[in-house]
Amino acid sequence: MQKIILIIALSSISICFAITGADLSNRIIIDGVSDDFTIDEEILTDSLGNLLESPADSYWGEYNDVKQIKVTWDASYLYLAVDACSWDNNVMLFIDIDDDYGIEDMSEVNAWQRSFKFYNWNPDFLVGTWDTNDIPQFWKVQEGGTMQVEQISTIETSATFNTGNLEGAMETKIPWEILKTNGRSLQHIKLLSVITSGDDYSSGPDCAPDNLGGMANKSGQMVVLDNYAEILIDADEDGNPDMNIEPQMRTTFYKKPPFEAIPLLINNVIFENGKTFAPSIEEEINFELV
Repeated sequence: MQKIILIIALSSISICFAITGADLSNRIIIDGVSDDFTIDEEILTDSLGNLLESPADSYWGEYNDVKQIKVTWDASYLYLAVDACSWDNNVMLFIDIDDDYGIEDMSEVNAWQRSFKFYNWNPDFLVGTWDTNDIPQFWKVQEGGTMQVEQISTIETSATFNTGNLEGAMETKIPWEILKTNGRSLQHIKLLSVITSGDDYSSGPDCAPDNLGGMANKSGQMVVLDNYAEILIDADEDGNPDMNIEPQMRTTFYKKPPFEAIPLLINNVIFENGKTFAPSIEEEINFELV
């Protein structure tokens, strides 16, 4: 009897885990419900099951909060999900593939203009949706550029964000050939998800993984997005995504959460020799913290 009980217990545990494989299309259904991903595909959870992202750390409360990012892949597609709640606001997922180009300042792009700048990385793709919209938009940055993005409407997406739905999610299924810019091999991806206001030139109260410099309570405040999750896709560099992999085990961060963000406030700046600067003519002050 003890052996039978042990076998049943082990079997029930094993179904909670999965690995990348040749074809996951029968398991991962793009319907805005992310429970077909397993715990080892949650990249904001560690190997012990501890959450690396609080489900209630947003300035705007639990109804505008990113809770989890889920990742897996097969030979043909990259599957992504963002668990979040968005009440009358937007959810975005940034994807960085190519280190040589990408968005630097979201307020300068030709779509989804927001008050975000990027430090340490520059996304090449973005997925965006708004409260009650069930078909998120997928956008690609013009190769080699920083400001021009084009929508690719053929990418399969779905979302279930609906006012107070705390179990909402956004999912997408992206063919590898879309992500491989100029036909080059893809070794790793970087990901970050944010909650934003629906207005142009606005920022937002929460992101995942956590931001080193914190987020904004006031949506008009510029936010520098400086952290990301990085997933190793092709460790042997053979040009193909690795199979039989637990994505969680392949995930690292610029800075691993959780940590306490430390915003920096600078005032009463004194310039040498009475020098001044004029923001009205786009002069800037550059400085470095050592």
